[in-house]
Amino acid sequence: MTKTPTPPPYFAPGLPIGPLGFVPREAEGKNGTATWEYTVDPAHYNVNGVLHGGVLMALLDTAMGHAVAAMVAPQGRFNAAAQFNIHFFLPVKSGLVRARAEVKKLGKRLAVAEAEATDEEGRVLGIATSTHSILP
Repeated sequence: MTKTPTPPPYFAPGLPIGPLGFVPREAEGKNGTATWEYTVDPAHYNVNGVLHGGVLMALLDTAMGHAVAAMVAPQGRFNAAAQFNIHFFLPVKSGLVRARAEVKKLGKRLAVAEAEATDEEGRVLGIATSTHSILP
């Protein structure tokens, strides 16, 4: 039985998605990049009154996952994060957070991506890397 390639799900740039309201900003293509944004919501603060680190992790993970998917989905394949690493640099209290991701290496079975989260003033809030399994 021959597998027909499935196009990636379409996410319209500018429209919030999911329970955290992440917004895709860059139409995804075969270039292996993706940009997603999040407007800080105080409901997502931790006990210290700053954005919970898990929200920043999820934003960076989303950007990296979609960057990889943009490269593999046209061949009918999909990706799943197998490893994730993050470094937090600054606390986040308000404003817009932008995550820009890029695929650094795409092989037959694995992809490596990196992403950077910045605030509206261009300050780096955190960086992340991930390894994705590329599945049939």
